Amino acid sequence: MKQAPVLTDRDKQRVLQHIARSSYSARNRCMIQLSWLAGMRVGEIAALNIGDVIGLHGEVRSEIQLKAAQTKGDKARTVLLSVLAALTSGPYFFALG
Repeated sequence: MKQAPVLTDRDKQRVLQHIARSSYSARNRCMIQLSWLAGMRVGEIAALNIGDVIGLHGEVRSEIQLKAAQTKGDKARTVLLSVLAALTSGPYFFALG
């Protein structure tokens, strides 16, 4: 089976530069970073709520618990957020809350 092409670092930089010039750049950067850094699918990202990412005390969670209805295959799963993923997604979700 042929493997899908992978974005190079230069490609990723170009995507981020394009996002920076677009409307809703903070949101779009957050979403693309969750995909790249946390391995989340588009439907999983779209189904997120603020409480899924931001804890009760205002901290960015180190794990996101996805319910079965939010995932492909209807199986609940846990997404681990790296420090970089938390740093890039946290500010956007803080601004919403």
